[in-house]
Amino acid sequence: MKKKSIIIIGLTIIIISVGLYFIIGLGSSDSKTDNTEKQLYTCGMHPDVISDEPGNCPICGMKLVPKKGTGTASNTGERKILYWRAPMDPNEIYDAPGKSKMGMDLVPVYEDNASGSGIVSIDPTVVQNMNVKTALVEKKALSSEVITNGVLTTNEKTEYILTTRVNGWVENLYINYTGQPVAKGQKLMDIYSPELVAAQQELITALNYQKAVNKATFDEVRKGSDELLKNAIRKLELLEIPESDIEKIMETRELKTYVSLYAQSNGTVLEKNVLDGQKIMAGMPLLKIANLSNLWLTADVYEYELSKIQEGSKAEIRFNYFPGKTYEGKVSFIYPTLESKTRTAKIRIDIPNPKGELKPSMFANVIIEGKDLGVKPVIPENAVLRGGRKDIVIIALAEGKFKPQEVILGGYSDGYYQVLNGLSEGTRIVTSAQFLIDSESNLRAAVSQFKGDDKQKTPEKEVMPEHNHEMTSDVDSETKTDTKRSEKIMGDDSNAGREETSPLIRTGVIDLKAIDKNKDGNVFQDFMDWNVISDEPGRCPICNMILQQVSLDEAKKNLIDNGFKVK
Repeated sequence: MKKKSIIIIGLTIIIISVGLYFIIGLGSSDSKTDNTEKQLYTCGMHPDVISDEPGNCPICGMKLVPKKGTGTASNTGERKILYWRAPMDPNEIYDAPGKSKMGMDLVPVYEDNASGSGIVSIDPTVVQNMNVKTALVEKKALSSEVITNGVLTTNEKTEYILTTRVNGWVENLYINYTGQPVAKGQKLMDIYSPELVAAQQELITALNYQKAVNKATFDEVRKGSDELLKNAIRKLELLEIPESDIEKIMETRELKTYVSLYAQSNGTVLEKNVLDGQKIMAGMPLLKIANLSNLWLTADVYEYELSKIQEGSKAEIRFNYFPGKTYEGKVSFIYPTLESKTRTAKIRIDIPNPKGELKPSMFANVIIEGKDLGVKPVIPENAVLRGGRKDIVIIALAEGKFKPQEVILGGYSDGYYQVLNGLSEGTRIVTSAQFLIDSESNLRAAVSQFKGDDKQKTPEKEVMPEHNHEMTSDVDSETKTDTKRSEKIMGDDSNAGREETSPLIRTGVIDLKAIDKNKDGNVFQDFMDWNVISDEPGRCPICNMILQQVSLDEAKKNLIDNGFKVK
């Protein structure tokens, strides 16, 4: 009997042990299965190629290699803080807790919550090998000066061509060389022309006829003689015979075998196209004359610098011909077209030249005083990743963490860009090796998209982001009350649907006075999405935040500071 009891006890112990083994073993196996991330494979040359099974790259044919998991969850269960940000502006980032610019407590961003925001984690050793350099975003006024080169040209307003309206021969030429100065009214050449002689003869004949019929008894005859005389005088005037020469012919009744051409204004002979005794034709350019006491400087300005310049902008000009001497001028004209190949526009600067020391075609160095660009956040040129549709800057977070950030750039000068939106003063950004970091960011996005495709068949309930536990219970209760009120008004539609149809989202040029329908001088604005504005209390249709009451002037300033246009 005693032996039988011992056997029963032994069997019981064995059965219990086997049961515990299966329970613990299966539970551990399930836990491992749940915690094991699906193995993915990628191409070393084309990181955008992601596959869930081994194989070859469809682009280059290389063998796909296993990709390390991208999860950042801590095995210890402790949540690690990546950085701190302002609750109203996600681009206002800090390394330690404190207050935002608006006086609000900073909100921590945890490592496990940041995986979907494009943050890239790189080993510090790799960061050092990549020679990653960083700099702080600072506020300062960029130089508005535009430095360019230019060439002196003649003032087109003072240029003229000396020509004649008759055929003939040059009888006497008084201009002997190109560059000869001339004065207004100076005789330049004498021209013999049979046409001019015939026209003079017609004038003398008309005078004699008028004298002969002056005592006629018929008024029609006298009127006909007067008309004949007027026509003869008019013909000589159309042939550009000076009035003094016509009066002299009428007084002396003598023919002039040649006609003289005179200078219309003071100037310098730039082109001489005729010789003494040469036959000339009507309309032929004989001399080109221009006044060099005032010159034009034509300079090329790049397209991105045109916004700094306006008519009347002051300019300093220096010529190699006169080292150390500076001339002053003003922009008198901006040409309306651009050169398609160089992407430059021409501007014109008037330069006085009373002593004649400046010569056309001289090369000049030009410094133009442009418009004031104001004090704004600026970043180095090499920190920007230029794209076809957007510009990206890499933000450097703590301990090898990096985040791509889209920015809107403004003016450019001396290797720096103004930042109109996307970054705030004091943010640390990457200034070198950001192409490698951006490549890693794109790779992470491709992996996330690949994993997301596998989960589309079993969509999970949307998980709301974790709130700061330091918030008071009063705020929590207020949030719940407002959420219920919002649900009653808006229904169960998704945020995306509300974003597309909500009239609170303002686009284009925003008219704040039109929004203020009750004319109390106040509106309600979202401090996360500044273009969400209402005349009544409510919530933002994009982020579901409570709209804050501000004055029209405050709302206008917020919109302008964040790159929106206001009427």
